[in-house]
Amino acid sequence: MTRTEFRLIVAGTMLIGTTYGLARFAYGLFLPSMRDEVGLSATLAGIIGSGAYVGYCLAIVLSALLVERYGPRRIAVAAALIAAVGMAGVAVSTQAIWLAGAVLLAGTSTGLASPPMAQAVSRAITAPRQGRANTVINAGTSLGVAVSGPVAFIATGQWRLAYAAFAVTALLNALLLLISVPRTSANDTAKAADGQDDDLPGGLWRPRAVTLIAAATGMGVASAAFWTFSSEVVITLGHFEQATANIAWILIGVAGLVGGAAGDLIARLGLNTVHRGSLAAMAGALGLLVLSPSNLAAVLVSGALFGAAYIMLTGVYLVWGIRLYADRPAIGLGLPFLMIAAGQIVGSPLAGYLIGSRGYLVCFIAFALIAVATALIGARTTERAALQPASTSP
Repeated sequence: MTRTEFRLIVAGTMLIGTTYGLARFAYGLFLPSMRDEVGLSATLAGIIGSGAYVGYCLAIVLSALLVERYGPRRIAVAAALIAAVGMAGVAVSTQAIWLAGAVLLAGTSTGLASPPMAQAVSRAITAPRQGRANTVINAGTSLGVAVSGPVAFIATGQWRLAYAAFAVTALLNALLLLISVPRTSANDTAKAADGQDDDLPGGLWRPRAVTLIAAATGMGVASAAFWTFSSEVVITLGHFEQATANIAWILIGVAGLVGGAAGDLIARLGLNTVHRGSLAAMAGALGLLVLSPSNLAAVLVSGALFGAAYIMLTGVYLVWGIRLYADRPAIGLGLPFLMIAAGQIVGSPLAGYLIGSRGYLVCFIAFALIAVATALIGARTTERAALQPASTSP
């Protein structure tokens, strides 16, 4: 690996960690403190959480199109700057309406971040290493989640201070991206990856994307309850202190780092096997947390299972999408990630409603069943060769 390739992977991993792990998912970790200070109901908390997903959906569509026009560097830097502004807004919010707006703005940074990195990898990293580079960068989400946990310990009860620190981190990342993402022509034609099906059309719609859309949406719905309300389950049902929720959150991030191996596992076991196994693990995490909320070992295992499963699944959809859109990698990543967020837009307020009306147990079991149902969806057997990530071979 060249120095340029290494620097790009580091900058990209930090961008994904900053935008996803801090700007987006840290909301769930700090939600109990926010609710006490700002005065949020469970339903409103779920709506605010879904607001970040709405911003993400709008931004990822825009980003996938803008990257092809302006190149990845400008969009990646813009993502980091928007994350900084949004998180700074969270830090100074004193009312629910301002908090909702800041969370929405911060959430848009995640949508902007992923497509430019997929495009940059396709241009700057040699084909045999592209699959591994993409899944390593994607695992940056876990790095951000893992970092937010210790910050929560250091800034106990001071969620505003934590978000201010996150905003500074995003500004530093913008500088690193500026010097690390290579300049590329906005009008360059994307390189086709090894094993691309020559019969695939060059347009946006491709029939084989239907199963990918359905699977990514189902996973997004299933994951929303855990991201938004798992810390509340630990504190409210388990009667643990915030410190325990922070430890579980750190485990989510650390365990998610195994998602960087998604490309290699797909090459060895097949996409459907990794996909279904990961969804089974997610369902287990949801059920275990709510069935044994006062058992510390169960809480920690649940967090680790969820973190590993979630990042592995995003890696699966990333590989799946880019193989289907090998000629347009920003679209190939953007489509499944858009559908994950669409599922989370539905899932977050639905979880809040179920918790308010039926309780945590019914909510988390229902979402576990959604994960199981999604596992029934898979790529057609005839697509296996096209989906096999040859670019991840050693």
